Amino acid sequence: MGKDMSLVACALLVTVALVSGYDIDCKWKSNISDIEDVAHHKYQVLEECLFYKLTTEADRMQDKSNALMMLPPTVAAGETLEVQVLDGSITEMWMNEVFKEMNINGFLKLSWKDRRLRWNPEEWKTENLRLKSMGRLWSPDINSDKLQTGSQSTDFVNYHDIQSNYNGNVTARLEFRMKAQCTIDYTEYPNDRKHCCFNLQSTLYKRYVKFIMEHGDGHEMLDTKNIRTNWHIDPSWTWIMKLNQDNDNRAERLEVCVGVVRKSSTLAVELTLPVLISALILLLAPFFGKFNQQIYVKMFALLLQFMSFQFLSEKTPQLGFGDNIPKIYIFYAFTIGMTVLSLIATVMISAMSRVKRKVPPAHRYTLLASLLNANLCCGSEEEPTTDGTSSKDATSDWLQIHSALNNISSILLIFIYIIGAIVIAF
Repeated sequence: MGKDMSLVACALLVTVALVSGYDIDCKWKSNISDIEDVAHHKYQVLEECLFYKLTTEADRMQDKSNALMMLPPTVAAGETLEVQVLDGSITEMWMNEVFKEMNINGFLKLSWKDRRLRWNPEEWKTENLRLKSMGRLWSPDINSDKLQTGSQSTDFVNYHDIQSNYNGNVTARLEFRMKAQCTIDYTEYPNDRKHCCFNLQSTLYKRYVKFIMEHGDGHEMLDTKNIRTNWHIDPSWTWIMKLNQDNDNRAERLEVCVGVVRKSSTLAVELTLPVLISALILLLAPFFGKFNQQIYVKMFALLLQFMSFQFLSEKTPQLGFGDNIPKIYIFYAFTIGMTVLSLIATVMISAMSRVKRKVPPAHRYTLLASLLNANLCCGSEEEPTTDGTSSKDATSDWLQIHSALNNISSILLIFIYIIGAIVIAF
């Protein structure tokens, strides 16, 4: 027993000797003329000495141990902490289209004032203090507003590169990995537009933390130049904005939004090229000549359009388009509708032209039909052969009129189709 006590006493003496021998004030710093000449490991020791000094003074000022780590920098009642948002950056993002969520990685550069981190730079030979661990200094608890819910447990924020200057100005990089909820506009599908936002706010110090934007226009604060994504960033829908929290007008939050447009030129060509070809066939159908030829061409165009629409349906997102109707779907439906109308008009006029009529049309109608057929440059029919036994056989005159009606209806539908396509596109 006595031997064990002697060993403990020796250990205590060695510990006391080591502590007394450790220069917690780094008195050797007075011999430094240029901080650039100090070795790297010795500069780290100097930073540890400075931090120990600041920690001791903070404990004395706030009358609590580890105050620098556990307590906010202000001590008076009613004071607030102004957190300045210097800028931000989005580094990586990818989309989950099933759940309409955008996974966003990035960071914000923040700054705030901590009066406890003040020292004399002439005495300590340095103007900046790097904090190697965020746990050594109290920092604003800025987190996702969905952090408390289990479904959003993948949201993550963490402070890095914390440092302070001798005036107590603390700067840090708040890195985040967030699932942002997106509103999707499929109007321009397949170049659909997505607007994804998430919120950052203080949970424990809602009314204490106040945000100040470095730039009044939040559109200029979020850098997306170095982002790794297959989406095109829309700067007009990308920003960092200060707003009030939903249930407390005296509490503030940061809204970070990113607007993106799908970059899929290959898919756009795949979806639009077939219907454009079928639309071209529809426009050229009246120039193929006889009624039967026009009917066959329009039926082929209609078949091609249905096949193209089936291919388009296979490319539809798994959960559909919601309340949005893409322009390309409207264009497909409009093209199919105009093809059906043109086909019905040609079939009906062709059927009426085959009826044998003994009563000739009015002469002015015959002249007008001949004039239209000669100048519209569309389809024409061969005059029927008659046996010459009846002077009342007026089939050829009526055929001229029916051919003119088909030409007029075709030209009218072409103009309607072109105007409708322009309206849909713009």
